[in-house]
Amino acid sequence: MTQSEKSFVEVPRTARYFSLNSVQPTTKNIWIVLHGYGQLAEYFIKHFEDLNPEENFIIAPEGLSRFYVDGLMGRVGASWMTKEDREEEIKDQSNYINAVLKDSGVDPTNTSYRFVVLGFSQGTATAVRWFAKNKIRPSQLVLWAGSFPHDIDSAELSDIFTDLPVHFVYGNEDQFLKNVNIDEKTAELEKMGMKLKPWTFEGKHVMDKPTLAKIVDSFVP
Repeated sequence: MTQSEKSFVEVPRTARYFSLNSVQPTTKNIWIVLHGYGQLAEYFIKHFEDLNPEENFIIAPEGLSRFYVDGLMGRVGASWMTKEDREEEIKDQSNYINAVLKDSGVDPTNTSYRFVVLGFSQGTATAVRWFAKNKIRPSQLVLWAGSFPHDIDSAELSDIFTDLPVHFVYGNEDQFLKNVNIDEKTAELEKMGMKLKPWTFEGKHVMDKPTLAKIVDSFVP
């Protein structure tokens, strides 16, 4: 019996992203925010609507794989990747996010503003993989209800991760963290040499606008 052969081909496709506010002379923070599994950027970006529009420009890419969340119709969500051909999907994610920034006119290495990377849930690993593989050091990293990807070696990328300000955020009733030892998670991040600031709030596996506002207020030059 003959065996099938797997091949890959790069194809052009149309992907969407959403942005909030605009870059102005008063802009202090430019954000790239990555949603969680089963979410859409159109709605995820609404969590940032209360931030000062004169100081914050937000870009929300959307996972390249959309699907029906429940059954064969109804609400649609997006995913960043699965275990299938993960290396190819990681490469596609990186190229896509780079294209989004270019289309937005944003240079992540520009030091005239803070470049803030935020990932929620599944988006945390996607966010870290993207800037690590592109040798980009954010001004601030926000890991919200998600983990640092184990395939990224922070020791090999010390110029990116040493003393990197990291905000580790989670709800005290997060249903996906019930079996997770938070102290071990924070200790793991601290051992990587990053400047860790834990944040917690009353809530489940969700974004929380009051906590987000406090994080922004904590940013220092």
